Amino acid sequence: MDDLVENIYAPIEVGEGVALTRTERREQQARRILAAAKVCFVRSGFKGASMQEICAEVGMSPGALYRYFPSKEAIVEAICEADRREDAVLFARVLQEPDVVEGLVLGAMAHIRHMHEDDNAKLFAEICSEAMRNPAVETTCMKNMVEVQQMFAAYIGKAIERGEIDPPVGLDALLPTLMSVAHGMALNDLPAMGVPYEKLEILFRAMVVGMLRPTASGRV
Repeated sequence: MDDLVENIYAPIEVGEGVALTRTERREQQARRILAAAKVCFVRSGFKGASMQEICAEVGMSPGALYRYFPSKEAIVEAICEADRREDAVLFARVLQEPDVVEGLVLGAMAHIRHMHEDDNAKLFAEICSEAMRNPAVETTCMKNMVEVQQMFAAYIGKAIERGEIDPPVGLDALLPTLMSVAHGMALNDLPAMGVPYEKLEILFRAMVVGMLRPTASGRV
């Protein structure tokens, strides 16, 4: 499945009269299934949405759909894996920011924008809710979270070693707290509630400054 997941969101450029290859057709069908599943998960919830409902939404027989994804958990895994790959590219750029406060703010705001502008907040709120009662979904979510935590742990840890910040607690408490706040802001889709991005950025920066406590040397 990994090879399929790696390419399912890649755009396929097909000129008029050009036939798709077997691989391209498979990728195109996988994208259609995932798009339909997202609609069903948001509309009916993960538990309420059945594979039959997804089949009806995508216009595909159960036998055909099961050849791509054998279960709803497999569909969630594909959705999360694609999102993880997008996050990895985004955060790789964010972590090049030399000012750790600005880097964390950039990362949080990018995550909030992604959830809001791509209409993913309700979907991932449903997935996170299902993870609390479904071990397979929990494993998928934890895999993604651990990878992001490792990236930012190294980023913040180096800033501590350089003497640029002096947080009041260790990374074991600091990092999950920072991530929970940023993720919570994104899942609650505050921009949809009328809170402007500019104000969210001001608030998140103030929180990060208070938690990281930049030193004089870090501000030079």
